[in-house]
Amino acid sequence: MADEVVQPEPPGGSPPEDDGRSPDDSRARPVGLLLTIVVALVLIVGIGVFFWSQTYTSPSGTTVAQPAGTAVVNGVTMPHVTLQFQTYPDSTGSVNGVPIHPSGNPSWPAYGPSDEYQVPAHALVTVTVRQYDSGGSLNNPWFATVRGTVGGVARVDGKLVSSIDPNNVGHTFTIRGAPGVDPGFFVNVPLPAVGGDNQADNGQYHTVVFNFVSGSKGVYAWNCEFPCGQMVASFGGVMGAYGFMSGFMHVV
Repeated sequence: MADEVVQPEPPGGSPPEDDGRSPDDSRARPVGLLLTIVVALVLIVGIGVFFWSQTYTSPSGTTVAQPAGTAVVNGVTMPHVTLQFQTYPDSTGSVNGVPIHPSGNPSWPAYGPSDEYQVPAHALVTVTVRQYDSGGSLNNPWFATVRGTVGGVARVDGKLVSSIDPNNVGHTFTIRGAPGVDPGFFVNVPLPAVGGDNQADNGQYHTVVFNFVSGSKGVYAWNCEFPCGQMVASFGGVMGAYGFMSGFMHVV
C-alpha cells in the first residue's frame, strides 16, 4: 500500500481562494460610486436650472402700487397705496394692447394685466379686483373666508363681507411669504363667481375691494385656491402653468 502524501500548509494557514477579481477591482468600486454621485448631482442641478429658466415674466411687467397718502391702522400711521387688477375667463385677450398672457388659451383663465405686483413694506394696501370669471365650489371651503385683511373683511360690490358662498367662487387671491420671508404673513380673499359662461363678451363682473398691511421687505407668492384647472381635483392645466393663476408680490 502506497504511503499517503500530505502537502504541507504554508505558514499562516490556507491560501485565500481565488474569487476571480483582480486587486484593482477593490480600488475601482469607490471611484465608480464617486462618479455616480457626481453624475446625479449634475443632473439635479441641471433640472433645477431648466425649471428656473422657465420662470414666466409678464408681458406687462410689474404692476406698481400707486401712492395715496398716509393712513392710520390700529393707531399706527403708515404709507397708503392702491393696487388694481382683474381676473379674466379667457387669457387670449389683451389689456390696452398688451396680451394678458403670451401663451393664452381660450379655456384658461388668468389674472391680468400682470401677475407681478410691487408694494412698499409696512404700508396699507387697498386692492381693487374686477372679477369677470364664472366658477363653482371650492375643494376646501376654508378659503371662502376673508383672512388677513384689515378688520377681516372685504367689500363685494359695495357690500361688506367676511366670507362668501363656498359653492359660488370664481377665484381667490391668496398671499404667503416665500420661505424665510415673514412666516406669519397670510392674506386670503375669495372672489365670487359671475353667473353664466362667456363673461368676456357680456362684460359682467364683481368688484372686490379689500385692505391689508404689507409685511417686511421680500418676495411673497400669491395664487388662486379655486380649482379652475383640469385633471386631478381640477388643479392641473392652468393651475400648474406660469403666470395664469399665480405670481409674486414684491415688497420693497
